[in-house]
Amino acid sequence: MSAFGLYTSVTRYVGEHALWTIFKAVGVTAVVWTAVAFLVRLEGSTAVPKTVLVLFWLLSLLLVAGFRYTSRWLILEFTREPTPQRNILVYGAGDAGRQIAATLKQSSYRITIFQVDDDATLWGATIGGIKIRNPAELETLVNRHDINEAIVTMRSANTARRAEVVELLSGLGLRVRILPAFVDIADGKHTVDLIRDVEIGDLLGRDAVPPEPGLMAMNTRGKCVLVTGAGGSIGSELCRQLSAVGVSRLIMMDSSEFALYQIDRELARQTGFEKVPVLGSVADAALMRRVMHENKVHTVFHAAAYKHVPLVEANPFVGVKNNAFGTYAVASAAFESEVEVFVLISTDKAVRPSSVMGASKRLAELIVQDFAEKARQKNSDKVFCAVRFGNVIGSSGSVIPLFKEQIRKGGPITLTHAETTRYFMSIEEAAQLVIQAGSLARRNDESGDFPGRIFLLDMGQPVRIKDLAVKMVQLSNLTVCDEINPNGDIVIQEVGLRPGEKLHEELFFSVETALSTSHQKISVAAESAPEGLDIEQMYQELKQLTSAEDHAGLMSFLHRVAGMGVKSE
Repeated sequence: MSAFGLYTSVTRYVGEHALWTIFKAVGVTAVVWTAVAFLVRLEGSTAVPKTVLVLFWLLSLLLVAGFRYTSRWLILEFTREPTPQRNILVYGAGDAGRQIAATLKQSSYRITIFQVDDDATLWGATIGGIKIRNPAELETLVNRHDINEAIVTMRSANTARRAEVVELLSGLGLRVRILPAFVDIADGKHTVDLIRDVEIGDLLGRDAVPPEPGLMAMNTRGKCVLVTGAGGSIGSELCRQLSAVGVSRLIMMDSSEFALYQIDRELARQTGFEKVPVLGSVADAALMRRVMHENKVHTVFHAAAYKHVPLVEANPFVGVKNNAFGTYAVASAAFESEVEVFVLISTDKAVRPSSVMGASKRLAELIVQDFAEKARQKNSDKVFCAVRFGNVIGSSGSVIPLFKEQIRKGGPITLTHAETTRYFMSIEEAAQLVIQAGSLARRNDESGDFPGRIFLLDMGQPVRIKDLAVKMVQLSNLTVCDEINPNGDIVIQEVGLRPGEKLHEELFFSVETALSTSHQKISVAAESAPEGLDIEQMYQELKQLTSAEDHAGLMSFLHRVAGMGVKSE
């Protein structure tokens, strides 16, 4: 028995695996005793009856196993604190579902597991002592057995299907958690025993496409890369992605000392490349020229911008100086130095802009297109392009962190308009697509394609912000207080659109102008600048307006040049 480790196991945690060990130990003992009895018989001694050998094996098995399992039951029954019965629904009966169900079932007698799966061939079957149910029985199952929590283990299903299941379970009033995909566990994103709460990104129904290594490395691996706005949401994620790609030197620039300190500290443990933090404004043309010349920068990702619509609306001159003049200073320095690829991070708010922020980003796009044309005329191999996309989940100033804070405080959730919609994607996916879009721009330029193109990231379907608010309330195990449910927890209050905000955002001026690329999540817009526009003249006029702080003149300029306030046809 000792050789098989039966005396080293902890009785409290004896499980099904111990039964096999006991079976082997008793079996070996019975075989040895049988051999001894046979030898005794050969010497002429009285033979041991065969029935005694069989009874010995059976009784030994029953006594050894019975003693241990009875001891385990007594220990658990008299030492644990009283806990209420928990009924848990496990959605998914694959390998992960079976493992989590078995673990939960074994962990406590007071946990009852109910399991559901989409596979019709499993309905009615019993796996590990648990009957697999039809999803059509969900509502009846939840109500009849008072189930209040669920775990989703559908690692083979796509994101859209998981989002449907999470929304269905949340609608039944369950606290929903999700088992991370095993590939995420292997990558170290989650620990093996972690069942995380559902995040809002799980409900958007987007399947991220793995980045193409060739596109990720083309402008970055072994090269010096500059990221402006490195302390911001997109800029910091770009720095993380670039540190993993294998840049030789990463220059992180930001005007916020604290933000720059944070990303510099985060990447301090990364090795294999040089990190250079630069504190300063992108509107400082001399600084930009010095940084690019001294470091021999190869690729620039220009993410520095003021992006909060109401704040820029209230401070239009500062917004234009940072977003438009800053882009001009960075692009000009890139044009005059050894930079080969310049990528502007733009926004869907630059399409038919209704705000100063959107108009200033449209001016930035026009500036980049102008420098691309200048490079073409000089037969230069420099690439200038812009990448346009919508909101990223959890970025600073976005609606999701605001809603989380309001829910945490007990509400109300402030909603600008019930019909407002926005595009969303994860920060990680956005950063990867931005890097790849820069590589596609270089490919297009090398093949003689029209320079200065604006690349568009596939944002999926726009999300109604009110639906997003309701889902976030449900994920917090709370209910919305409205006419249907006057006793709910959180009130959703409409406050009206703020200055410069739209009901719906667009990614391109015309659907016909969006062309596909070799990457399924990236398209390109053949949008040109207004006819007869002289960027140098525009720049000088804008400088005069901002220096004089001529508000009326600035609004007229933005309307005329950037199309601010122009409605779609």
